[in-house]
Amino acid sequence: MHAHLSIAPAPLLLQEWKYLQSREVLRTTWDVEEMIFMQSLASRAHEGHGSFHGRRFVDTAEDGVARALHLDPVAVRQARQRLIDEIAAYARRAMRGEAPSGSRFVPGSRLLNDQEEPLLGIGFFRHMPVEPADVLRGLYLGGMRDRPETRVATERRYGDRIGAGGMFYVDRDVMRRMGLNGERLAHGSHEHEIDRYRKERLIVDQPPAGDHSIIYQYIRFHEGPGASDDAAIVAGSLLFGGSVSAGVFLADAIDTIEKYVPPEHQSDQDFDLAREIERDYPGLSLTLDDVYALTHVARGAKDDSVPDSSLRHMLRVDRKVDQCALEAHLLAAAGQPSAPLSLGHRKVPSDQFYAEVKRRVKAVRQ
Repeated sequence: MHAHLSIAPAPLLLQEWKYLQSREVLRTTWDVEEMIFMQSLASRAHEGHGSFHGRRFVDTAEDGVARALHLDPVAVRQARQRLIDEIAAYARRAMRGEAPSGSRFVPGSRLLNDQEEPLLGIGFFRHMPVEPADVLRGLYLGGMRDRPETRVATERRYGDRIGAGGMFYVDRDVMRRMGLNGERLAHGSHEHEIDRYRKERLIVDQPPAGDHSIIYQYIRFHEGPGASDDAAIVAGSLLFGGSVSAGVFLADAIDTIEKYVPPEHQSDQDFDLAREIERDYPGLSLTLDDVYALTHVARGAKDDSVPDSSLRHMLRVDRKVDQCALEAHLLAAAGQPSAPLSLGHRKVPSDQFYAEVKRRVKAVRQ
């Protein structure tokens, strides 16, 4: 059925998998690292990086990657959803004022699941103190800022172009017949084509399954420098104080992980959690004006001087200084010293990046 699709062959995927495992250590458990690497393989195949150098396999999907690695796609999807469920369960406990053990949350609480293990397997969450109310605010801000509607409203308010898109169920057979591919859908400007794509049945309401050609695909609405998860994380606490940055990161992590979960859960789960917090948490004390301010501060830059790290890059340990970008970002957001890192593809010095975020925060407060 998919003979004309550009899908990476299994031996190349396996080769790149071994390459990543041999070169990188992520600040998380082995199981979570495996999940993140697996998603990275699809992206690297799309972009022609690493073992795929010189060839771009733009229609490679995570199900194919899982099978190439002799993993069960259903089990992998379920394991990824459990990571999201643990974050949502933490948020609901925080709204009730309960710690993982059922006791009351106290200042200096930790980001732990019901088994009192760190969320997302991130080891330093065991000892990093957070204020649960701040984490809830960060989850709200992070879940709201990535919406296309939020970006459009932010552009209108502040004048800077950001770029926006969304996830859709896409029929690969129709995509091929229309002369499109995953790369073109992800990088073009399609905001005026969405209705036509629905009429042509390129975009459908039917979730992916093993017996048809539907995939969960990102479609870009309009171009722009995009948004920076790095900047959003750092700016969270600089703008709103306390542990807000940790919550922004957790929302961004949900946004990444939800791209490959069981079909019945494929939705905008970070946004859904943000709306739940908005509805059920009376202590939120934030408005859409605050969301727009964070979205504006976290805009990308045309010259790539503001990095936008993937979850893998966020957790990758720089062995020279024994720190990952996430840990450095959270320290910088708290006004604490962090190790010097090179961030993003352009290897932006972290101190230069933090100075830019602080400049933007100051400007938006004026």
